[in-house]
Amino acid sequence: MTNEVDMGGAHPAPELPGEESSRVKIFLAVQIIFLIISPLTGGFHYQVWSMLDTALLIASIGVTALVPVLESRKGRRAALRVAIAVYLAGVFDMAVNVLLSGWVGWKTIPFD
Repeated sequence: MTNEVDMGGAHPAPELPGEESSRVKIFLAVQIIFLIISPLTGGFHYQVWSMLDTALLIASIGVTALVPVLESRKGRRAALRVAIAVYLAGVFDMAVNVLLSGWVGWKTIPFD
């Protein structure tokens, strides 16, 4: 008699190696920190350009969340590379927002 649980044909999520798991956790933490900083660079101001960095960072976190559940190492590496590319696009957009805000001037939204 074994202690295996019948999962209805579903395979359990693969375990990530220790080093890979810690790198994914560190990357997620960095992404969350930049998502928290995002409103300071113009995010959540209800304009497409200023919300783009926030959307890219959220998408990056979502793609990174796929890494632990993908079965193949090749798939995990591809998902992580896509997440890194989207994350870098979000950080680049944050930098452009700061530069434009400094050049044009900060615009505040009136709370009516």
